[in-house]
Amino acid sequence: MTEKANFSNIYKFYDLINTVLTLGFDKSWRKKAVNNLIGTSVLDLGSGTGAAFDQLLNFETTAVDPDKKMLELNTFENKVQGFAEDLPFEDNSFDNVFCSFVWRNVSDTNKALHEVYRVLRPGGKFVLLDMTRPKNPFLRMLHKIGTFTVLHIIGLVTLNLKEYRFLYNSLDFYPQPEEHLNKDNFIDLKIERMGLFNFVYLAVFTK
Repeated sequence: MTEKANFSNIYKFYDLINTVLTLGFDKSWRKKAVNNLIGTSVLDLGSGTGAAFDQLLNFETTAVDPDKKMLELNTFENKVQGFAEDLPFEDNSFDNVFCSFVWRNVSDTNKALHEVYRVLRPGGKFVLLDMTRPKNPFLRMLHKIGTFTVLHIIGLVTLNLKEYRFLYNSLDFYPQPEEHLNKDNFIDLKIERMGLFNFVYLAVFTK
C-alpha cells in the first residue's frame, strides 16, 4: 500500500464514518470481537479516538496510534503514539492485541503482524475486526457504488475529499482476508464473515 492520508484532518469524524459504513453495527461487532479476548491486558492497536473504550472497560488497556490529534481525544488512561510496524513495547507484553476497523490502513501488514506476534504473550490472542469487500461480484459492485457515493459526498461537504477518497480506496488495498491473512508464526487463525453482504470480517489469531 503506497497511498497516504492525513487523518489529523478528519480525526473528529473518523469514528462516525466507520459507524456510517458499518450501518451502525460497529459497536455490536466490536462487542462480539472482544468476546474472544483472554486474560487482563490488551493493546488497542490503531486506537484512534478510543472508539473501543466501552468494549474494553474490563481490561487493562494500552492505546497506541500514530496520530497525535486522535490520541488527544482518546479516553484511555494509557496512551502511546506509535506505528503498527514498529510497536514501542517489549516482547511478550500483552495478553491480547485488539484492532478494529484500521488494519486496511496499515502500510505494511506483514511487518505489523510480526510486531503483533512479538508483543503478545504465549497463548495470547490477536483479534482483528475490519471491513473489506463482499465476495460475490454483484454484491461487491453494489458495495463499491454505495461506499463511493457516501464517502465522496462527505469528503466534499467537509472539504477533505482526499482523505475520504483514501478511506474508499482502502477497502481495496488488500486482497480478501481469506487470501491476505495467514497464520505465519501463530498456531491458529479463524476468520468469520459478518454484516450485510458479509463485508465485515473477524479474524482471531492465537500465538
